[in-house]
Amino acid sequence: MTHNLNKGLMFKTKHKKSGLAMKLTPSNISIIKRLLVGRNNRPLRSILTKLETADIASLFVHFNRRECTKLLEALFSINKAADVLYEVPEPKLEELLGSLDNATLQKLLVYSDVENSAYYLTLIQNEGADEERFQSLLAKLEKPKRVKIQQYLNYPENSAGRLMNSSIAFCLPTDLTVQESLDHLRKKAQQESIYYIYCVAIDETESHKRTHLGRLEGVLSLRQLAIADPTEKIENIIKRDVISVRPDESSEKIAKIVSHYDFIALPVTDDKRNLLGIITIDDVLEIIQEQATADIYARAGLQEDDRVYSSVTSKIKNRIPWMILNLFLAATASSVVSLFEETMSELIILASLKNIVAGMGGNTAIQTLTVVTRGLATGDYKFTTYLKSLIKETTAGLTIGVITGIMAGILTFVWKGDEMVSIVICVSMILNSLFSSCLGALVPIALTKLGKDPALGSGVIVTMATDIFSFFSFLGIAALGLKYFT
Repeated sequence: MTHNLNKGLMFKTKHKKSGLAMKLTPSNISIIKRLLVGRNNRPLRSILTKLETADIASLFVHFNRRECTKLLEALFSINKAADVLYEVPEPKLEELLGSLDNATLQKLLVYSDVENSAYYLTLIQNEGADEERFQSLLAKLEKPKRVKIQQYLNYPENSAGRLMNSSIAFCLPTDLTVQESLDHLRKKAQQESIYYIYCVAIDETESHKRTHLGRLEGVLSLRQLAIADPTEKIENIIKRDVISVRPDESSEKIAKIVSHYDFIALPVTDDKRNLLGIITIDDVLEIIQEQATADIYARAGLQEDDRVYSSVTSKIKNRIPWMILNLFLAATASSVVSLFEETMSELIILASLKNIVAGMGGNTAIQTLTVVTRGLATGDYKFTTYLKSLIKETTAGLTIGVITGIMAGILTFVWKGDEMVSIVICVSMILNSLFSSCLGALVPIALTKLGKDPALGSGVIVTMATDIFSFFSFLGIAALGLKYFT
C-alpha cells in the first residue's frame, strides 16, 4: 500500500470559520502555556474556542510533548481536536500521533471524518508503528466508515481519489421539481459551500450498501435553477455532458483541466458514472502551490518535507545526499580544470576569466530549463512541439552567446590587451551558450518522456554539467591556441 506524505495532495476537508476569531499573539501563547499546567480548564477552553483551527495548530510547534498532550485533551473537550490536528505540520503531527496511546488515537479517529481519519491512519503507519497497530485501530471503527477509509487508502498517491471531498458534494435526485430543489438548496446552503448542483439518479435498492452519492446524470448552475419554471422537473434542464475525472486521475491533470475550463469544482466518478465526490478550486490551488514548491525544492536538491520547522536531524538527512553529489560533481569539474594546469601556468590570465564563462553558461541553462519546465507543467506544449521548442531555445541561446561572447572578447582585449585570450573567451562563450540552452531544454523534455518529474533535472546536475563543459571548452580552446598559434 502506498501513501502520500504530503497532505496537501492527499486528503482535504473544508473547515468552517467561526467568524468570532481571536487573534493569536505571543501574549496569548504565554497565557495558554500557563493554563496547561493548571487544574481549571474552563479559561483554557474559553480561549481555544475563540481561536481558529490553524492558529491553534501552530501551538503544537511551540509546546513540548507534555504540553501538547494537555492541549489535545482540552481540544477533545470542545470537539476541535480532529480539525486542529489536521492543520498541524506533518513532521510534528507524525511525532505527536506516535506518542499517543491507542485509546486516544481511537477517539481521534471516531470524531474525525473519513478523509481525515484516513490521513491520520496513514501517518500512524508511516511513523514506524507496526502493521498490527494500524489494523487494530482500523478494525475498531464502524464498518461503513472503515470501508470508506480503505477505499481512500487504495487510491494511488497524488490522485483524485485522495484529493476529493466526498462529504460536501451537493447533489439532487433528478426527479425533483425546480421548486423542490430550491427548498432543498436553502437548507443545505446553511451547512456547506455549494459550487455546482450535481443531479444524480439513486437506486434505492442499493442505498444500504452504496459507497457513492448516486449515478451522475447532469449538472446545474445556481443561475439556471433560479430562473427556471418552479414546476419544471430538473431532469429537463440539466446539462448532461458533464466533464468529470476518475479517482485514479493524477493531481497534475486535474489542475490542468480546472485551469483550462475555468471550473470552480470538478466531479469525481467511477467507471459506472457514480458520483464519488468533488474537487474544488481550493484544492486545485493547493495542488499548484505544492507543484511550485516541488519544482523549487528539486532545483535546489531538497526534499519537500524539509521545512523551517523541521528538526536538525531531518535537515541533515535530507540534504547530505545532494551535497555529496554536489561534492562529487565539483571534484569532476576541478579535475577537468587540472587537465589544463600547464596551459593556465603559461597564461595565468585564464584563471581570472574561467568563472565568467561558467557563470554565463549556468545562467543560460537555468533560464532555458525554467521556461521549458513551466511549459510542461502548464500545458503550453498544446500550442507547439518539443522539436520546435528545442530549436527556438537553442537559437535564442546561440544568439545570446554570440552577442555576449563578442562583448566579452572586446572587454577582455581592452582590459588585458591579449588578442588570443579575447578570441578564446569569445568562442568559448558562444559554444557554452549553445550547449547550455540545448541541455536546459533537452533534460526536462527527456524526463517527461520517461515519465519522471521534469524539475528533477534542474539545479545541481544541470548547473554542474554546464560548468564542466564551460571549463573544458574555455581551457581546451586556450590550449589549442597556445599549441598552434604561439
